[in-house]
Amino acid sequence: MRAADRRIGWMLGAVLALFGLLLPALLPVLLEAHAYWMQVYIWVLFFATAATAWNIIGGFAGQYSFGHAAFLGIGAYSSTLLYLNLGISPWIGMVAGGIVAAAAGAVISYPCFRLRGAFFALATIAFAEMLRVSGELVDQVGGVLVNGARGLVIPPVGTSLWAFQFIDRAYYAYVIYAMLIATLAIAYAVKHSRLGYYLAAIGDDEEAVQSLGISTARVKLAALLISAFITAMAGTFYAQLVLFITPTRTISLDLSVQMVIMSVLGGLSSVFGPLIGAVVLVPLAELTRAMLGGSAVQGAHLVVYGIILILVVRFLPGGIEAPVRRAFVAGVTRIGTLLGRRDDQASPAIVNAPVIRLPEGAKLGLGAASGAAAALELKGVSISFGGAIGTSDVTLRVAPGEVLGLIGPNGSGKTTLFNLITGHLRPQKGSILFAGHSIAGLAPERINRLGIARTFQIVRPFTSLTAAENVMVAALPRSASIAQARREAEKCLAFVGLSHRLDTLADGLSTGERKRLELARALATRPRLLLLDEVMGGLDQQSLPGMAALIGRIREEGISLLVIEHNLTMITAITDRLVMLNLGRKIKDGAPRAVVADPEVIEIYVGGTVAVG
Repeated sequence: MRAADRRIGWMLGAVLALFGLLLPALLPVLLEAHAYWMQVYIWVLFFATAATAWNIIGGFAGQYSFGHAAFLGIGAYSSTLLYLNLGISPWIGMVAGGIVAAAAGAVISYPCFRLRGAFFALATIAFAEMLRVSGELVDQVGGVLVNGARGLVIPPVGTSLWAFQFIDRAYYAYVIYAMLIATLAIAYAVKHSRLGYYLAAIGDDEEAVQSLGISTARVKLAALLISAFITAMAGTFYAQLVLFITPTRTISLDLSVQMVIMSVLGGLSSVFGPLIGAVVLVPLAELTRAMLGGSAVQGAHLVVYGIILILVVRFLPGGIEAPVRRAFVAGVTRIGTLLGRRDDQASPAIVNAPVIRLPEGAKLGLGAASGAAAALELKGVSISFGGAIGTSDVTLRVAPGEVLGLIGPNGSGKTTLFNLITGHLRPQKGSILFAGHSIAGLAPERINRLGIARTFQIVRPFTSLTAAENVMVAALPRSASIAQARREAEKCLAFVGLSHRLDTLADGLSTGERKRLELARALATRPRLLLLDEVMGGLDQQSLPGMAALIGRIREEGISLLVIEHNLTMITAITDRLVMLNLGRKIKDGAPRAVVADPEVIEIYVGGTVAVG
C-alpha cells in the first residue's frame, strides 16, 4: 500500500477504534429497555473472547483443540469453589482458575503434542470428555462438595462488586468487553512476536520448524498456556453471569465446537476473525432459535448454522475476515485516488526469470558467526523399517570444509541417512559424531543448534509466510529482536539472489525460487555443516550453473557440505569426494570422476555407460 494510503488507513483505523471504545457505553443505553438483546450482546462478547483465546493455539499454530471447554470448566469451577468454600472473591478466583487451567494444559500437553492432525483433536476431546464424565459422577473431591451432575448454585446477593454480581446486566457487558479488548491485545501481541512467527510456521510444517533449531513443543506449550489461562478467565465470567454451573454444560463438546466454528468462520490465524465469527453466529443462532425453535423442526437453527459454515468454507476458505480486509484496503486506495494521491513512480514489475542471478561479492560471514567447519563421522550406522533396510553398516566422514557428494539410485538410503544425521530418525546401530560429540538420538532442534542444517528433497517452505518471514523464523532464535532477524533474512535472501521476492508469499514462488528460499532459511541458522537434498532437482538447464555457483559461495563461507544429487555432471563438478550407496550400503568412496566411472557404479546407477563432462 502506498504511503498516502497508509496514512488514510491509520485515520480510518483510529475512527473505528474510537467507535469500538464508545460501543460498550452506547449499547447498554440503547438496549436498556431490551433485556433480551442486552443478553445477546453479552453472549457475543463472551464467545468472541473464548474463540479468540482458542485461536491462539488453534488458529495461529494449527493445533485444533476440540476440548477447549475443559479449560473453561476448570476456570468456572475453580473460582466458584473458592467463593463458596473460602469466601474468596471471584475476581481473585478468576486468576486462580487461569493458573489451574494453565497447569492442567501443561500436564496434558506432553502426551497430546506428540500427536498431530486428527489424532491431536481426538486426544483433546478425550481429555474434555474425561473431565466432564468425572465431574458428573463425583459429588466430593478431597472433602470439597462439587455436587456432581446436579451442579453448583452461586447464591445471588444482588449488586456486589466483591461477589462479581450485578443486577444491571450492563455491568456484565462492561466487564466482558474489557476482557475481550485485553484478549484481542494479547492475541495481536502474540501474532506479531517471535512466538507468533514460530506458531505460523508450525501451522505450515512442524518438522521443518524443528530442523531450524526451534523446540516446537515449547512453542506450542507457551501458546496453550496463554490460551488456557484466558479461556479459564472467561469460564469465571460465565459462572458469575449464569450463577449456576454443571459439568454437562460448562465442559460440553458443544462449547468447544462453537469456539472452533467461530474462528473458522471469521478467519483462522486472524486476530479479529473470531470476533467477526461471534458477531455473525451468535445473533443468528438466537434469531433462528426464536423463530424456528417452537416449530415442528427441532434444532432448525443448527441447520442454518451449518449451512452458513459450509458456504463460508466453500467460497471463503480464508474466512469472512479476508474479504473484509480486502474491501477495507480497496476503500483506502479509492479514497487516496479521489484525493489525487499518486505514486512518484510505479513499482517495477517482478520478473520470474528462470536464470539465477546472484549479487556480486555477497558475503554472509558465517565462519566468523558460527565457528569453523566441523567434521561429521558416521560409524556402522544401521536402521531398518520392518523388513526393509534403510541403511546398513554405513561408515563415512565429512572433513571440515569438505564438499562430500552422496549418490545412488532411488531407495538407496540417501535421505534416510540425512534423517539419521539431523535427528528425525534414531539409528538402531552405530554412532554419529559431530565435532567429536555424539549426536545420535538427539532432537532435531538440538542438532541444528550444534551447527547442522538441512534442506529437504521436496521443498517445504512455510507457504502462509512471505519469503522474508520464512527466513526470519530461522534467524529469530539467534537474533536479539525481530528487526535484527529481518535484517539477517534480507542478507540471506540477497545472498541467494531473492532480494526481489522479500515480501512475496512463499506459496507464489517458483520451484527454483523455493529451493533458494530453503537454502537461505538453512543459512540463517548459521550452520557449520549443511546437508543439501537434491537442491538441483526440478531446475531447468539454465538455472543449474547458477545453483552450482551458489553452492560454491556457500563453501567459501567455510561451511562443510554433504550433498545428495542425481545429476552426475553437476555433482562431480561441485564435490571433493563421492560416496555411492545402494540398498542402504556404501559400495564406493573416492574421487568424483573415479567413482562415477567405476563399472559397478555405472551398472547400478544408470545401467550402462556414463559420460562426465
